[in-house]
Amino acid sequence: MIKQILVPTDGSENSLTAADYAISLARLFNANLRGLYVKDVKILTGPMIHDIGTSIGGMVPYGTFSQTIREMLESQADAALNQVEGKCNKAGVAFSREIREGGVSHEIVKSSENCDLIAMGKMGVHAEWRDVFLGTTVEFVVRQTRKPVLITPSEFKPFTKMLIAYDGSSFADKALRSGAEIAHAMKLPVTVVSVSEKKDDALETLSKAKTFLESYKLIVDTIAKGGSDHAGGILEVCNDEENKFDILVMGAYGHSRLQEMILGSTTVRVMRATNCSILLCR
Repeated sequence: MIKQILVPTDGSENSLTAADYAISLARLFNANLRGLYVKDVKILTGPMIHDIGTSIGGMVPYGTFSQTIREMLESQADAALNQVEGKCNKAGVAFSREIREGGVSHEIVKSSENCDLIAMGKMGVHAEWRDVFLGTTVEFVVRQTRKPVLITPSEFKPFTKMLIAYDGSSFADKALRSGAEIAHAMKLPVTVVSVSEKKDDALETLSKAKTFLESYKLIVDTIAKGGSDHAGGILEVCNDEENKFDILVMGAYGHSRLQEMILGSTTVRVMRATNCSILLCR
């Protein structure tokens, strides 16, 4: 059950969209929302700042310049969190705020320890440099946290149809349960897709998923796909224009933990190539 949702924000439009998704879930489950702003320690102590502070004729001491940057980040934190709080107040959702200082990704993971869900935009303030900064923070958080992570697109779209990718692993079982709870609360139709080298194996896996979903009394469809490219099979279904899924739910790792830890794994490929929201569960 979702009772506390963490929304890291950097003041970008993408992080505000993540807040919109978090608010919709908070209203559904009567949950609280906590806004988090992390003052990036790399900005405060990085060599670039030191060089700037000492290369302008010695007119501005590094310590003074560093304090100016710190005050600027404080102001940005307040502004970003005020925006999220305003959205929560308008929606009638309980809100609290937290400001941390450190490595952004690490601090998000630490803050998430007493939350039930993290909602993050796929891209942040560097969205315009997508090819260079491809969701670095999101990918780190997904790998390190034990909490479900909802990765949201740039524009808010209400959930109307859910796709669950299921391979029978323990991570997929958690994803199946989380997806079923949201689908039941929102009365969403659900499609479950399974990709395996042998299509018969995929059908057997889907049978297990259907049995589990029976108690939720959902409208359930299944798709079995054969092949070794698991990410490709999931993406083919998820990005099908005829289906128009609004949310994809899947385990953050599959059967092979070692395989999934390398760049280009099923999880990362799907994260990068989908246009809908993704709920990743560990």
